[in-house]
Amino acid sequence: MKHITPFFISIRNSVLSLVLFIMLWALLSLFFPVYIVPSPFAVLGKTPHFLRQGIFSHLTITIFRVLIGFFCAFLIGTITGVLSILINKSLYLNAFMALIQVIPGTILGIIFLLVFGVGNCVPIALVVVLVLPLIAINTSNSLANRNEKMEQYLVSIGGRRRDLYHHVFLPLLIPAFQSNLTIGFGISLKVVILGEFIGSQSGIGYLLNVSKIYFRMDEVFFHLSVIIAIMICFQITQSFLFSVLGKKYFYPN
Repeated sequence: MKHITPFFISIRNSVLSLVLFIMLWALLSLFFPVYIVPSPFAVLGKTPHFLRQGIFSHLTITIFRVLIGFFCAFLIGTITGVLSILINKSLYLNAFMALIQVIPGTILGIIFLLVFGVGNCVPIALVVVLVLPLIAINTSNSLANRNEKMEQYLVSIGGRRRDLYHHVFLPLLIPAFQSNLTIGFGISLKVVILGEFIGSQSGIGYLLNVSKIYFRMDEVFFHLSVIIAIMICFQITQSFLFSVLGKKYFYPN
């Protein structure tokens, strides 16, 4: 059961981060008017009212967009990063992907809005374009640090390509997967919110935009709390999966 310990550590860290966020929020509410930073307790008291505004349908749409966009970015980015190592073109890949990363999301959002119109395509396309470079670069850099001595040893004793993948590449890919999931999902969530804010009539980002227009800051902070709750749930879930399924790559016996 030793491999389960990091999972509970992850839960503890997530809970502590949430408590720290609420404390900072409460502290700021003491120094700003309620129409700028409302108290977290006041927002919590209005939760039943916010829940009656159809937030679950918007939340479902946002999560759907995040999962579709992130899955595409994760799959294509991972394949691209692995191929760049296999064909020895990782430096070219990193330079090209770094170039894509500097493109502001707002500009891309406006372009995608003109191309696709209002709907699911804008936030999903934003996620794919903005998250894919990060995953490709991280995957490529992880494999570039592979143990070449182990690779040479396996070749010298007649190891097949399958052995190289299992003993050299996979131990590097699994931790890279977890890193890509943690960072990539968080960025995907922010990007989808941005895409919904710019060019959508549904989703949490859309609700944030409406709340901003009418300057209802209690709703803004409530939606922010929902976004943070989504991220915490994802962190706990992926931590549990990797602590069980990938334990031998993280927690040696």
